[in-house]
Amino acid sequence: MQLAIYGAGSTGCYLGGLMQLCGHKVSLICRARIRDSIMNAGGITLTDYTGQNEKVVPSALITRLTDETFDAVFVTLKCHQLEAAVDDLKQLAEDGAQLFFMQNGLDSLDAILNELPSHAVKQGVIPFNILSQDNAHFHRGTEGTLLFRQTSVTQQLAKQLGAIGFPCELHTDMKPVIYGKLLLNLNNALNALANQPIKTQLENRKLRKVYAAAQREWLEVANMEGVELAQFTAVRPSWMPAILSLPNWIFLRLAKAMLDIDPHARSSMWEDIKLGRKTEIAFLNGAIVKRAEKLGIDVPVNKKITALIHKIEKGETVSLTLLY
Repeated sequence: MQLAIYGAGSTGCYLGGLMQLCGHKVSLICRARIRDSIMNAGGITLTDYTGQNEKVVPSALITRLTDETFDAVFVTLKCHQLEAAVDDLKQLAEDGAQLFFMQNGLDSLDAILNELPSHAVKQGVIPFNILSQDNAHFHRGTEGTLLFRQTSVTQQLAKQLGAIGFPCELHTDMKPVIYGKLLLNLNNALNALANQPIKTQLENRKLRKVYAAAQREWLEVANMEGVELAQFTAVRPSWMPAILSLPNWIFLRLAKAMLDIDPHARSSMWEDIKLGRKTEIAFLNGAIVKRAEKLGIDVPVNKKITALIHKIEKGETVSLTLLY
């Protein structure tokens, strides 16, 4: 298949590299900075916390679309970058590509859905954490199963990715999946605020209890909306806040799989803040706040987390004690 990654940054380059390993021709549609880094490095290096170390060369590096056509395009832009890309995405869809939007959070497609052919719009979820290192090196720090809307394209991909050790799940209804992923993504902002590796943060009960409180609020909102969250871990979504709130001597025994991650892994929002980029807080904790207001529900923890991230985006210093 002719595949492309649109908005190839850390996550997109890693995903594109996996697809290239499956034998597909994968084009990376990216900024000139990414193109130059890959060219200078002679390809993309993929590593992970389990010992993976592969180097692949993308079929093409594209900084401006002309007349390229693809069977499928996986869109890995940040949520707030989608609207500016709508003309390109419309062109790709009209030329026959299925568009798989791989964004975290809620409502990311609202601003562009009316501009795109509805039959071409699909969603997917990348559950693991990828950090960019020097020389076009992209490192996966956590585990997870790739999830896609079921189509003929993703049926083929799922078999091939599974064969190289990357399990996939296919779904006909992505809403419970997106909602379930958000339950985990509520740690993105908290990890950025804590300014420490995810593993270290999860070993801190005070911080886990804040994470648990944010999850309880989201579970209440989702329940009011009548959506049952998809399960991403060995623990049912409704049990996660209770597990996170346990004393360390119990939690550290029960959560061995959760803590079996790269000791240096951090959230993508931490990386955004470090590099002075706009975050996706409006589509994560901020989206919960908006939904809760419409439903008449109070979500004080997600509201505080959202406000603190906005302050950091403005260059202000914040204190975690405001969350305890």
